Amino acid sequence: MELRQRSSEVKDQNLPNGDHSFWMKDKKEIAPPERMRIDKWLKVARLFKTRSQAADACQSRHVKVNGKTVKPSHQIKVGDTITIHYPHRNRTFDVVKLWEKPLPAREARELYVEHLPKLSEESAELLELMLRLDRMRQRERKGKGRPTKKERRQLEKIFGKR
Repeated sequence: MELRQRSSEVKDQNLPNGDHSFWMKDKKEIAPPERMRIDKWLKVARLFKTRSQAADACQSRHVKVNGKTVKPSHQIKVGDTITIHYPHRNRTFDVVKLWEKPLPAREARELYVEHLPKLSEESAELLELMLRLDRMRQRERKGKGRPTKKERRQLEKIFGKR
């Protein structure tokens, strides 16, 4: 009676010198495309969370390539300048690399170079002051609803217990 061998044993016997790379496909680095769709690139570069959000932004005329509004199917290439209008700000990017598959965030940032506006010293100071003021306002109580225990004790201290 002949016993069946495990498939791993059979594979090891058939491989020259037990070389397992024989079973793996050649892992060649995939060449990036010369052109690709703008909505797909915006998703891969993680400028939008989903491809449909990127397509909606293109259809809503919030995305411009080289100064022209584009449809989601517009083909971009390396060297193009992309401007995205987000609420309350515009961001401008130069396309450095094209890639079709999703990448980790750190690698996705290598697909573009962002143009940051240069602020004068006074503008930077004013911006910092505004941000600090905004943070303080967020911490302040808005006076709605029931007072907290701490606020109640402060009120009792001022007005006395009833």
